[in-house]
Amino acid sequence: MLSHLKEVHSRKKYALVIASEGIEVPGEIETEDKLDDFGHIILKKRGVGEQLAGFIEKNIGIETRFAVIGHMQRGGYPTLFDRMLGTRVGVKAAELVNNNDFGKMAALCGNNIVGVPIEEATGKLKTVTEDWINLMEIFFK
Repeated sequence: MLSHLKEVHSRKKYALVIASEGIEVPGEIETEDKLDDFGHIILKKRGVGEQLAGFIEKNIGIETRFAVIGHMQRGGYPTLFDRMLGTRVGVKAAELVNNNDFGKMAALCGNNIVGVPIEEATGKLKTVTEDWINLMEIFFK
């Protein structure tokens, strides 16, 4: 990764690295992983971006900055779709409660709002599919 990053930086005079707080870099990034009530690692305070930026700068000598964009990526004004989606999900949640259909969350499936069991929504770790990885390889050469 470092040699690729150095090559991109020399060609474009900038480079961008995007990392999930959930990554594991054995021996390079120190984290004290704590678990939430569901047994998932709490990622909020891992500091992977900061540590990764330091690692890059130390190893290839390029000035490196990091940004945690958790809230920025959700910024901007809500579109009509956003507003309607909020309304539709709220209506479905109220319907689930009214029907005593507990243990479910309102979710967008295709173009429909449906009740999905919480266990189904959160019980399995969702990973990046092979299609997304292939798309990434096309755009990030």
